[in-house]
Amino acid sequence: MRIMKKQLLYTLLKTFGYSGKTLMMTPKNVIVITGCDSGLGHSLALYCHSLNMTVISACHNVNSEGARLLRNVNHSQRMITIEVDLLKEDTITCAFHYIANLLRTNREYQFTALVNNAGVMCFGEFEWQTSDQFEMQINVNVLGAMRLTKKLLPLVRQHRGRIINITSHCGLQALPALSAYAASKAALRFWSDSLRIEMRQYGVEVINFIPGSFVQFSNISARQQDHAKVMLEAFSDEQRQLYSAYFRQFNNYLEVVSGYKSPNQFQDIILLRKFKAALTDSIPQTMYIHEPWRYTMYRVLFHICPTPIVDLLTVRFCAMPTYKHVKKSSQ
Repeated sequence: MRIMKKQLLYTLLKTFGYSGKTLMMTPKNVIVITGCDSGLGHSLALYCHSLNMTVISACHNVNSEGARLLRNVNHSQRMITIEVDLLKEDTITCAFHYIANLLRTNREYQFTALVNNAGVMCFGEFEWQTSDQFEMQINVNVLGAMRLTKKLLPLVRQHRGRIINITSHCGLQALPALSAYAASKAALRFWSDSLRIEMRQYGVEVINFIPGSFVQFSNISARQQDHAKVMLEAFSDEQRQLYSAYFRQFNNYLEVVSGYKSPNQFQDIILLRKFKAALTDSIPQTMYIHEPWRYTMYRVLFHICPTPIVDLLTVRFCAMPTYKHVKKSSQ
């Protein structure tokens, strides 16, 4: 009965947004973050290092520019880079053994959090995308996060750490031209919900963190023009003729988010503050959302409007070229 009352009180506190005390981070607090080569993962690694934590930065390529920059952070022993390819089980196993050994040889260390941040994105209508392209997004964004979490979960559970899954607004409202990506993020969101309920009884918190749109500052779409070439090559003659002008204008529009960008640290103070809350609130919320007012407005409208209106609002929200618009302007 006492346990039930404690759980009920805890649930009520979370429901009404009470975050409790802020946990203090020290070098004894170990955090593992995936996708640290660039973008959000790179920024979170630097930020958590600034919080005095011991950071294990999991990079897709340990020889990447981002990994090299992290290794050179003040020559700090608190910034550790390892290579993790979520499509390769052997790299996940190696990461597990490294982390387990680190915790075993440093008994004072506390495995504080696993941050599943790594992800891939491919713009394009579903008919355009090849099976390799949409399977890659599901495989990395969902199954990859599941593989790594499955392997590390005993360590997280033993240390009563927390799991922070980086999802997306696409997991709340699907967007056109991002159907596979949205499906992956929605799957990640609902997996997080189920995992949260399962792990709470073991003292492990599972948190859904939605960081907002920053695609222009990351490399998640760096290969968009390469993806477009693959799509075009796979088109039938009928598809090539039908989509010609639309496909060209669509991908010209996306050039701004294409191409490799050097790793940099975001200067979005509010985003980092919300991530810190997800990491250090003693009674964390189940979901933390960072978004500009425009996103908030549309999200409310998506929730209250009937589906036909939501569809129209979604097209306006994306503000991308559409087939009808391009077809009319080309006539």
